[in-house]
Formats: sequence, C-alpha cells, structure tokens
Amino acid sequence: MQIILTTSVSLPAEIAAHWRIRQREIMRYTCRYLRIQMRKQVRRSVTRKYNRQGGTFDRVTTRFTDAEYDTLHGVAAALRVSVSSLIYGLIKLWLKPSRRAIRRFFLSNYQLVDGKWDPEAGFIEEIITFWRVEHPEAPPPWLGAPELQAD
Repeated sequence: MQIILTTSVSLPAEIAAHWRIRQREIMRYTCRYLRIQMRKQVRRSVTRKYNRQGGTFDRVTTRFTDAEYDTLHGVAAALRVSVSSLIYGLIKLWLKPSRRAIRRFFLSNYQLVDGKWDPEAGFIEEIITFWRVEHPEAPPPWLGAPELQAD
C-alpha cells in the first residue's frame, strides 16, 4: 500500500503555477535531477540553504508518496538544502525542452537502515540506489526478473 503525505513547498510565484498544474509530470524527472545533485559534495558545517530568489513566493500544498518524500528529504539533508529548493531546481530542469527530450529511464529505491536510536547513541543509514531501466514497462530490479513463461 502506497502512503501519500501532504506537505507544502515554497516556490517563486512565477514557478509555482507549473508545479500546481504539472507536479506528477515534473516528478518523473526526479531521478535525473537527484543524480545531478548527488554529484555535489555532501555539505557539513554549514547552515541550510533555502530558495533565495527575489520576488514573491507561494506556499503550494503538495502530495508525495512516502518514497518520494523520504528520498527528497534524504538528499536535502545531505546537501543541507531545503526540499523546496530541490523542487525549484527540478522545475527549472523540467522547463528546459532539451532536457525533457532526453529519454533516460531510471528508478530509485530509498532505504532506511535502523542502527541505534536511543538516549545513549544515534546512528541510522539512508541508502538511495538508482537503476537504469532499458524498457519503461519492465518491473523494478528489486522485484526480480519476471518468470519465464513456457510456450
């Protein structure tokens, strides 16, 4: 069962309309965008970076699957940026027609490995794995190969 989480993101007003109307379509580019972002160094000893564009911002109610939400938050935490700034960058990527023309299919799998989380110590591990999918109809690799059917 897929869990849907409702939250909000803060976006420049001129960009927010794209997100309101095309969120599902834009989210199809998340793997590509996150793979680009994950080429950057993990940031530590810095404060979180937020959208710093001039002008007005809109707060947009947004629905993510739990996997989308966890993946976005995992990358945002590692890079010390806000999820809103990731979404803004994702929309900017989507707005480039040349980027939309490239048909690369990737899937991602977010996994949280419980380590220890109590008053004595805390460690957890977040894993985001990407797979190239040659055929968009193929099942995700973590579901295993489909059974061969006898003729």
